[in-house]
Amino acid sequence: MVETVYKTKAASWKKDLIKSMAENIKGANTVAVLNMKDLPSRQLQVIKEKIDPKVNILMSRKTLMSRALESSGRDKAADLIQHFKGMPAIITSELDAFSLWALLKSNMSPSAAKGGQEAPFTIIVPAGMTNFAPGPILGELGDVGIKAGINAGKIEIKVDSEVAKEGDIISAQLAALLERLDIKPMKIGLNLVAALEDETIFMRSELDVDSDELIAQIKSLHINALKLGVGTGLINKETAEIMLRNAELDAMKLAYGQGILADKVKDLVLSKADAEASALKDKVGDIPTENQKEDKLEKTESKEAAEPVKSEIPQDEESSSDNQSDKE
Repeated sequence: MVETVYKTKAASWKKDLIKSMAENIKGANTVAVLNMKDLPSRQLQVIKEKIDPKVNILMSRKTLMSRALESSGRDKAADLIQHFKGMPAIITSELDAFSLWALLKSNMSPSAAKGGQEAPFTIIVPAGMTNFAPGPILGELGDVGIKAGINAGKIEIKVDSEVAKEGDIISAQLAALLERLDIKPMKIGLNLVAALEDETIFMRSELDVDSDELIAQIKSLHINALKLGVGTGLINKETAEIMLRNAELDAMKLAYGQGILADKVKDLVLSKADAEASALKDKVGDIPTENQKEDKLEKTESKEAAEPVKSEIPQDEESSSDNQSDKE
């Protein structure tokens, strides 16, 4: 007796859907996996309306999305399957991975945590004063890892306290305390798990950077690199102009200091000389010219000629002569 083997035939709509998703995945600049768990449908529609022109969200069964990633022919696309979690979906975009996550993040809204939910991020309770009076809550804070004490009749959280890591299940006790502290750690929106761009898979933690801070760091590194290159005499496209300018300034300083009448410093040198001459003149007064010296000499000679010639005979001798004549 011949055994009959029956083979199930995949529905044509499934094949068409897989093919369509695979083409989308292959042609996009960035492909990412989302976790849509706990995202209300109304919130999803609002987000779609805001970001629709920039992204394409693919939602289907896990098996169909897995087949689409595997059959897309894109390197490492199939590796995204291992990052499926919760209620997975695929998002494609022409944006780079960092810009895509920044866009999704900007359209998230904060929400209070509930017991049993998975922490989407590392949750940290910041240090500072609270409005709680001393009481049982002090022990409850300690139970969940929050270091607190009493200060001026109120409970104070002493240091920033990490109460949950990304992926941890939030307990009902922690959720209640976070709500009392008015901390809303949950983010309602398109929760990106991992993204593929140029054969590189980025986890969300790697994409979650402050762009302004990153730009500032890059600028600082660039400046430090220029200083190092100039300081060590390394000549390249970036340092050549700076080094030539520094050398020119050094040469100008040397010429000015030594009084050399070089083209770029001669005006400065002459101005310096004029200033020094003026200062010297103020100290020593006017210097007489040759004509002034001759006039002064003539005046001195005329004055001497006008004075009467004094007798060379001393007065005492004259008096003696007069007395001698009287006696005779």
